[in-house]
Amino acid sequence: MKNVALIGAGRGGSALLPILYRYPDVKVVGMADRDNKALGLKIAKELGIPITLNYMDLLSIDGLDMMINVTGDSMITSELEKEDKEGIEILGGLGARLLWDLVYNEKKREDKLYEKLELAVVKLNDMKNYLENILEHSADMIITTDTNMNIVSFNQGAEKILGYKREEVIGIHIEEIWLYKDEQRELIDKVIQDGDVSNYETRFVTKGNGSIDISLTLSQLKDDSNNVIGTVGISKDITEKKRLEKELIESNQELENFVYTVSHDLKAPLRTIDGFAAILLDEYKDKLDKDGMHYLNRIRNAASHMGRLIRDLLELSRIGKVTNPHTNVSVLDVMNRVKEILRYNLEDSKAELNIIGNLPSIRCDKVRMVQMFTNLISNAIKFIDKDKTPKIEIGYKNKKTYYEFYVKDNGIGIEGEYISSIYDIFHRLHNAEEYGGTGIGLTIVKRIIELHNGNIWRSEERRVGKECRSRWSPYH
Repeated sequence: MKNVALIGAGRGGSALLPILYRYPDVKVVGMADRDNKALGLKIAKELGIPITLNYMDLLSIDGLDMMINVTGDSMITSELEKEDKEGIEILGGLGARLLWDLVYNEKKREDKLYEKLELAVVKLNDMKNYLENILEHSADMIITTDTNMNIVSFNQGAEKILGYKREEVIGIHIEEIWLYKDEQRELIDKVIQDGDVSNYETRFVTKGNGSIDISLTLSQLKDDSNNVIGTVGISKDITEKKRLEKELIESNQELENFVYTVSHDLKAPLRTIDGFAAILLDEYKDKLDKDGMHYLNRIRNAASHMGRLIRDLLELSRIGKVTNPHTNVSVLDVMNRVKEILRYNLEDSKAELNIIGNLPSIRCDKVRMVQMFTNLISNAIKFIDKDKTPKIEIGYKNKKTYYEFYVKDNGIGIEGEYISSIYDIFHRLHNAEEYGGTGIGLTIVKRIIELHNGNIWRSEERRVGKECRSRWSPYH
């Protein structure tokens, strides 16, 4: 380390002093100037550096290595050099000027950096204020706590939703506004362990001892050193959503119960009608004329159709109510089972059923999957011109996050205006005499797919044939 003394405490000395003072390999041990009001002397005094009005006094400082004359007066440099103090380097004239230029340029650079820093601080404060404004005026509840789970901040959204003023809750424990205390402790433990919890549904206490349903995302709150200093929770009021969900569930349950009850109660009288019609046809056929026989056959056909309709209605009501475990299922195995079920239909119609590619495995209810493909392929066999042989193609595409299965055929097709309604219950595009069925098959297909979080659509509008596609997650 060099011990340095400065001569001149004016503009140059006062600029050079702070720079040398901060420099790790330099120690400023003294400063001199004839003007006792010079700025540099004041700075030196504040820094604890010895000062003098006589520059010759600096020569007596022990261990002095260098004297820098920044006054521009060459006579001072000459006078110091005449003293010829061994080991002390005298820097003045051109050398001091060069040093001053370096210092001046360094100071300009520092000033520019300081201006940039000030501008960055202003921008940072603006961004901080902007973010704080967003958080404060968010419609969602935003509440922060310290590590003891005492509330630290409580935004306007929280005030509006829960009814408390922030001064009423700042400092209280978070469990005071949490309806289920044990649940709160378990959730905090999970956040401490995992870092966050997302979209957790629970209930908060409102002012006046009411309560609301919320969807909560809770995370650790950390400082600049990545130390946990508390938690931050962002919540949405989902009370109305939960109420509507409950009403929908109850409504669907009532509807399913109604369909099941009505369908079940219709079976007995229907069997009676069909039974008596069969007896009349068998035992009284010699006494009935042609019209009588025709009407009885129509009664039996109508009873048979009603029986199928009731069966399909019961099946539709069971979907979602009667479920099987979801396991890893080979779709190729499903197709082999479908072929067994539709064996005679395929043989009678001479249908060509082609499976394209090596069908994958997915996690699903295997029984419902068989039912879905059976209904789709049955439709492909059924809805075909009489002079055509059904040609059906089954395949899939791997879309990375899901599989897209398709069923193509060369059937009669569907007009574009009817595409949106083909999955509606009882919707038929043709009369029952022309093409049999109950109008429920595709409704069952759609319900099965939706229960697996998938969807189904007709891929294109064309008059000849059709192509139905469905989307399935392999991990559902």
